[in-house]
Amino acid sequence: MSFLLRCVVLALASFGVAALVSSVAVALTWRWPDGTPAQRADRLWRVRMWPLAVAAATSLFAVVALVRFESRQTDEIIGWTLLGCATLGAAFLATFMSRLLQMHRETRRLLQTWLANATRIELPAWAGLDIPAFRIHTHFPIVAIVGMVRPILVVDASVHDACTPAELSAILAHERGHLRRWDNVRRALFAATPDLCAGARTGPSLRDAWRDATEEAADDAAAEQGEDVRVQLAQALVRVARIAHDAAPAPLPASTLYRGDAVERRVRRLLSPAESVPAAGRSWALAAIVSAVLGLALALQQQIHGVMEVAVHGLW
Repeated sequence: MSFLLRCVVLALASFGVAALVSSVAVALTWRWPDGTPAQRADRLWRVRMWPLAVAAATSLFAVVALVRFESRQTDEIIGWTLLGCATLGAAFLATFMSRLLQMHRETRRLLQTWLANATRIELPAWAGLDIPAFRIHTHFPIVAIVGMVRPILVVDASVHDACTPAELSAILAHERGHLRRWDNVRRALFAATPDLCAGARTGPSLRDAWRDATEEAADDAAAEQGEDVRVQLAQALVRVARIAHDAAPAPLPASTLYRGDAVERRVRRLLSPAESVPAAGRSWALAAIVSAVLGLALALQQQIHGVMEVAVHGLW
């Protein structure tokens, strides 16, 4: 087998094994996070992304070690076990890329339908949303930021016409919270990443728990603008829910202000007295451990490559 093909197979194999092992480790050790909605959303996102990050780092490490220490002249035979691991890695990556492509196509198709008869909205400068905004007609109270690279804001005519200026301002503050947290990018990566150990967890899915925490985090970001904004956003949520009750079903983007689920919890949070919550902590300990592991791995890369060589020759 040529050197280039060996690199591809071993990179995919290391990716697949690392993704599986880290997924099992997360499933065995993780706990439902607590804290503020923003903290919960961040931790849930890290849980979902951890296997992908570990697999990518391991694969890159393996490729660098191969390039640095592997002989270009040796014609090695790759065993079936290693080929199976490479197939797992390729399947993981293919699933990830196909999901991203599918989401892109669905979003593009929705936008083409909505923007066919949309009207451009000029957002006030104080809204802090430097993105295009459109008034659309779907007969469902959709308010959402759509797109990752060039996001746009869409507001259904039913919401635009029914809500007061103060309520619309509160809605814009909520959407600004999503935009500043890069929630559309996070949502796409979250949905595209395969969950190899989904059955090992009980309770709601990670995706549903993350979506709920993200919406509450955006509510909190809006509420930071003042008590009036907090009350106006609660009123807007109730108004949108009432519009949706009488509206016909409509295709919804991945993120929208209201998806048809109960808003009672969100309204209660907004109208309850503000509670003092701890500031979002930084995972300095985890960052230090990861940095130490990476530094040690790089320092011992040649020795680790030797161990990998022994393992590769033993996997037939």
